[in-house]
Amino acid sequence: MTQPHNPSPFAVARERMRGLSWKNFLGPRTIGFALARGWVYLMFLGAAVSCVTWNGQPVPGIVFTGSTVALCATLFASAFLGEHLEALAKRWRFRLLGPALTMAGTLLISSITLPGAAQVPLGAAGALCTGVGSGLIDLGYGELYRNVDPQKTAFEVPFAFFLAALLFPLVMSLPSAAACAVTSLLPLASGWILFVHLKAWSPRLAANVQPVSIHLGRFSWKIGACACLIGLADGVVRAVFIAANEAPVESFYRNPIVWASVLTMGIVYGCILFSREIGLRQVYKSVMLVMAVFFMLLPVFTGLTDVESTIALAGYGTFNVLIWVLLADISFNFRFSSITVFGIGWGMITLGVLLGSVAGQTISRLAPFSPQTLSLIALLATLAILASYMFVFRESDLIALTKPDDAQADAEEPRRRRFHDRCQDVAAEYRLSPKETEIMILFAKGRSSARIQEELYLSRGTVTTHLRHIYQKMDVHSKQEFLDVIEGRQEGRQG
Repeated sequence: MTQPHNPSPFAVARERMRGLSWKNFLGPRTIGFALARGWVYLMFLGAAVSCVTWNGQPVPGIVFTGSTVALCATLFASAFLGEHLEALAKRWRFRLLGPALTMAGTLLISSITLPGAAQVPLGAAGALCTGVGSGLIDLGYGELYRNVDPQKTAFEVPFAFFLAALLFPLVMSLPSAAACAVTSLLPLASGWILFVHLKAWSPRLAANVQPVSIHLGRFSWKIGACACLIGLADGVVRAVFIAANEAPVESFYRNPIVWASVLTMGIVYGCILFSREIGLRQVYKSVMLVMAVFFMLLPVFTGLTDVESTIALAGYGTFNVLIWVLLADISFNFRFSSITVFGIGWGMITLGVLLGSVAGQTISRLAPFSPQTLSLIALLATLAILASYMFVFRESDLIALTKPDDAQADAEEPRRRRFHDRCQDVAAEYRLSPKETEIMILFAKGRSSARIQEELYLSRGTVTTHLRHIYQKMDVHSKQEFLDVIEGRQEGRQG
């Protein structure tokens, strides 16, 4: 058996970029997701600078807290009622509910500051609509990315966050009424791309084989502990250092959010392309180290608003990008329900950021801070980031999550077959050899050719030959057709 040689880092980077095209950066999926994230930035970061009201007056912070609570509740409820939501999502009217609610809620919130407006009813209705609506949009994009090769997702998502960051200063530079109108239209445009153009949740794309079941409690604890730790650290750091600078909040966000997104792309792309090990677990660890270093450097740049803001926001953006990519990778490789994974995972992220924001606002009331206090806060934030190392997912953790309780195994197995068993059935049906079966399972989990080479100690040519034989035996011509066979998709079903 031929042992692969050790290629240069740049050769490895080129190999990992193979298969990407400009459509991964400027295609409908990336643009639609960027519009959705841009709305989040404008509503929740822009809330402090009043860019979402008709007259530019600030909206009470309790409204955005209420919207975040509604978002968390929507995501968690969806995860625990996943089968019911999946049934509803097959109806096109329900799929349009998310964008419509988000737009309506944005318009309600933007009207709070108008003379004579009923602030309490408008605020409550706006918070509920934006929370529920944006939650459904998030889950829709989770379903979309569940069926995308994780390597493509890892490149698309950081760029989408960058496009969203570009929207922030552009929209804020508009007159208040125009900025408000554009912000309210973003979820509608994003929803059209998601549900009409890309047909997320359409019955035509529904898998005949049901997703593998998952232990919600264990998954919630694993992702929740990580999210709350980092969310607390990030929320406290941003609030404290905004207060320490005594600078306008607008200057903290407007331009630094763009530079921070560029920094995020550099961090994530660098870790993906040049990490010695392949896989998001190594990327996660590398990114956590970078974030820890950034937080430790914050006290050094106190007073240099743009530099400090960029570093603080880079931590926020990088973590959000990383978790979205991680959730997409988990749901793709292990064929978990996207509603379960993103409902619990993204809900915990949102909860962590909410707790961090509340804690940060509470601590910021103690300003002004001494240099020693700022250093202590940065140290505690760094320790929280490093502690999240304990909660990084290993493949064995995820496999353990798929095992149903013994009492439920017999009842659930006919309906929810494990991913590995489905692969074995396909291998038997198409008479794949043992080595072809091994490669087929890894390929179905999203492993690149380079990673298969490293895991099985095969040469590149050997892996390529096996994959070609697998495609020929299964009579498929693309990765999507290959996955359709694994999942037993029925392309001809009516939407």
